[in-house]
This record gives sequence, structure tokens and C-alpha cells, in this order.
Amino acid sequence: MYKSNLLKNNLLKNQLGILHIVSGILFIGLPVVPFEASAVPNSALNPCPRIFYEEPHNSSVAVPQGCPPNAANQRLNQQELRPNIVPPARGTTGLQAPLPDTRQSPIATIAPTAGQVSVKLKNNTNSRISYQAIGHTEPRSLAGGEEVLLQNLPAPVTVTLVREDRGLLKVIPVSTSETEMLAVSLDETTNLDDKQGVLRIQRDGQVFLN
Repeated sequence: MYKSNLLKNNLLKNQLGILHIVSGILFIGLPVVPFEASAVPNSALNPCPRIFYEEPHNSSVAVPQGCPPNAANQRLNQQELRPNIVPPARGTTGLQAPLPDTRQSPIATIAPTAGQVSVKLKNNTNSRISYQAIGHTEPRSLAGGEEVLLQNLPAPVTVTLVREDRGLLKVIPVSTSETEMLAVSLDETTNLDDKQGVLRIQRDGQVFLN
């Protein structure tokens, strides 16, 4: 009886030892599988990441409320403060024509013949005057007390007049019997408003002074 119990105990110890060795081998052979990282709560994220302040996001994506404004936020703020502007209709430049009461009035009106006009200049100053029909004559000089007639100028045409002593010049239209001719008197003046020396004759015969 004693030997039988001893034999059973030895057998039980051997089985436990074998089981321990096998479990150790199984434990060593198992691959190590890492756990996936859990999601970071939104409260721990940076609500104002630096990418919002780097191009192209800086100028195209507005930052969330509470973050320092970037270029996109500043542009949106300016647009909100800017008054509503109605764009011009397609095909227009957006420039408004001057009001009727601000348009310049012609100083004279002549009747072109076959699209041509004549200009008579009379120098009543003590200085020589340089004149030129732009695109039709070279710069010429008219002495004091002299006059000159520029014939058959195609309208529209521009005539420039400058005193060679850089003095002020008063341009006065003179009536004549020839409807296709513009006659002007060139006089000295001390009025700064009279410092004008550009005659513009339009195609319809209206004459403007600048």
C-alpha cells in the first residue's frame, strides 16, 4: 500500500513537471502582438495647428474660432467691412460719363469742308510762340505781331501753342466770314486760368481749349 501511494505521487510530480515545461514552451513560442494605441481625445489636440499659418492654407483656409487670425481670416474680415460694390455691366469699363453740367463747353464751332478745316493764328504778344498741328506739321515759330494760316487740316486735329518765354497765354476765338476756318488771337495774360495752349477741333467742327 505504501509503495502504491509513493508510485502515484511520483507519477503526479512527473506529469506536473512535464506540463510546466510544455506551458513554458508554448508561452515562449507565442508571438508578441502590440496593442493599438487608443485615440487621443479631441480636447488634447491642438485646435490651432501651425499648418493653418503656412501656405497655401494661410491664404486660403480660415482658422477655427478662437485661434489667432491668418491671412484668410483677415481677408474675410475686410470683405465684410467693405461696402457692397455693384460691378459694372459686361462690356463696360465702369467709368461714368461726366454729368452734363460738368462737361466742357466748346469755345467755337466751325463747319469742316470735305472733312477739312483751316486755322489762323495771330500772335499779339511780345514773345515768339511755338505752334504745331500734331501729325501734320513740324514745330514752327511765330514772332510777336505776326499771323499764320494753316490750311486743309483734316478734322479731328490738335494744335499746340506755347510761348517760348514760358509766359502765360490767352487764346481767344475770333469770328470770321469763313465758316470752315478757326481764327484765334494769342494774347498775354497774368491769369493762371488762362495758361491753356491746346486747341482740339473735333470731326463735327466743335473746338475745345485745354
